[in-house]
Amino acid sequence: MHRIMRDPQAMRYWSTLPHESVRQTADWVRSMLDPPAEGDDFIITLDGAVIGKLGAWKLPDIGYLLDPAHWGRGYASEALAAFLAHRRRLGTSHLTADTDPRNTPSIKLLQRHGFVETGRAEKTWLIGDQWYDSIYWRLDF
Repeated sequence: MHRIMRDPQAMRYWSTLPHESVRQTADWVRSMLDPPAEGDDFIITLDGAVIGKLGAWKLPDIGYLLDPAHWGRGYASEALAAFLAHRRRLGTSHLTADTDPRNTPSIKLLQRHGFVETGRAEKTWLIGDQWYDSIYWRLDF
């Protein structure tokens, strides 16, 4: 995951700056392994190699991060479809997401899977010294 999380392109719309150290990423991975009771996070692999993550550190809000080398190949869509089926089996009532309005591929991904826009807000994330806006999404099961 560190290879992905240190990449500025991969982290462009993530909630933190790119990771500077392996320790920072290791701490993040540990938080996934010991999430709050509402957590449900998964690592995405391809042929045994880590290519990203998808899930919820705290339900119902989901997030995903994929290695840019694998963008546009359908892997995020496949992972999201599997996660949605998993949450349906568990009886989840709904999921939410937050995207940067400039992140068109992420917006299209959510829309393809049935998420609907529920609102917008300005300056919702301060990452480093820059403010970012949000579009909020919801999927009801």
